[in-house]
Amino acid sequence: MKPTVILDPHFRILELLFHPEELAHLHSFAEVIWERNEPMPAEELAKHREDVEVILSGSWRHGEVADFPRLKAFLELGGGFPSPDSFDYETAFARGIRVLSCAWAFGPAVAEMGLAMALASARLLVETDREVRVGKANWSHTELGDPFLLFDKPVGFIGFGGLARSLKPLLAPFRCPISVYDPWLTDSYLATQGVTPVDLDTLLTTSRVIFVLAVPTQSNQALLGREKLELIRSDAVFVLLSRSHVVDFDALTEMVLAERFRAAIDVYPEEPLPLEHPIYKASRAILSTHRAGAHSEAYRTIGQQAVRDTEAIVHGLVPQEMQIAQPEFIRLRG
Repeated sequence: MKPTVILDPHFRILELLFHPEELAHLHSFAEVIWERNEPMPAEELAKHREDVEVILSGSWRHGEVADFPRLKAFLELGGGFPSPDSFDYETAFARGIRVLSCAWAFGPAVAEMGLAMALASARLLVETDREVRVGKANWSHTELGDPFLLFDKPVGFIGFGGLARSLKPLLAPFRCPISVYDPWLTDSYLATQGVTPVDLDTLLTTSRVIFVLAVPTQSNQALLGREKLELIRSDAVFVLLSRSHVVDFDALTEMVLAERFRAAIDVYPEEPLPLEHPIYKASRAILSTHRAGAHSEAYRTIGQQAVRDTEAIVHGLVPQEMQIAQPEFIRLRG
């Protein structure tokens, strides 16, 4: 008898995540329940609560973990681990229920977008485009402004998780020395990764390009407040990729409007951001609509990884593809 797997991908779209071949493979080793884009109703879930071994879903909305006697794993398809407010990690860890996130699948797409945004900001591509379109561009090359080459410039990573590990090799051709601030990793480990561990103030004052890559936690909310943002070099580019949770966005907006430094922003405290928000007037900012990871290839990677890890779990093997929740990290998130 095949193990029971609930496939409840909402808010993700089933067809974007799973190629028909992936779904066929999932069906080959599991009894797949639901498999629709609409959220699974509670009454339908109740029919399978006693038998389900794996749940794949865009978020945890399935009640108490303790109510699933045979559950082996929850595979999150949204982009981050479920909140401790909605998911009982204590019971999951005590029972050996694995909790996996698809976040790593977004790493290459976000890293590529981050590099593109940094280059565009450093070389003034967006500003030049605007000037060309209204006949204000400087064609004589006698007034160069303040663009700079990325080659050999000091780069800072705030956070050294999956996004940073995907971005680092993309910077290798530019010979950028990379400094990292990540209080959850030891200096000796960071040194083995070919980066220089530094305190946050040193990173902000010395980096020409700063990438915000940290996962949001209780301890890093508004980590980059006004006082820290004021340390950033006036010739620097600040690239906000992970979550705006890490930044005092009002202070960031004021500083970019005052042309204290340049910024490239993909994430915001409210999405969609209201049209009246002043950041839209910042000529020294490149704005993207939280789309760094929103790419068909990244979504397909989620589906592939989820199917392969599900196969491993139902056969009593160790999942290798998705990010596995660690108790220390969950306590940090609070």
